[in-house]
Amino acid sequence: MSTPSLATPGRAQGPSPDSTRAQFKGCLIAGLEEILDKMAFMVFEESGPGVPTDAEPYAYSCRIGFQGKVKGALQAFFTRRTADELARNLIGIRNEDTLRDGTRDDALKELANILAGRALTLLDPEVPFALDLPSAPPVSEPPPPLPPTFQIEGMLNETDPCRIVVHLQD
Repeated sequence: MSTPSLATPGRAQGPSPDSTRAQFKGCLIAGLEEILDKMAFMVFEESGPGVPTDAEPYAYSCRIGFQGKVKGALQAFFTRRTADELARNLIGIRNEDTLRDGTRDDALKELANILAGRALTLLDPEVPFALDLPSAPPVSEPPPPLPPTFQIEGMLNETDPCRIVVHLQD
């Protein structure tokens, strides 16, 4: 005896929202690893939740809204050392040269832009997407009121924590 189909006649069943969210999370991690490796010369290793107690606190963040196969926003958090290294590597500023706050913020906003675009492209290269203007809000700014859909936590270059908080809309 076969199980009856729950599909509506004449309509194709797409992936479930949970499946799409899990796929997007995987695409976000793959995109982050690729971007950090190729553009910032850094390594990301995913870890469990929680920042090591001896870690430098988060000092900088970048945020971007997006819509495509999924719609939502992401915010990434970095230590000062990581934000400085990301900015220097992305823009090509030598260690002995001054790194200005505005330059660091611009580099972090560009990272958010590239990351969101890459993750959406990896999720489905056939679906067009749109990105909001990225921002670099202070870490002290409160997060969106809803609990995140998921978080990705890990270490950059084995020493500094990194957190990406994602809010997806249904």
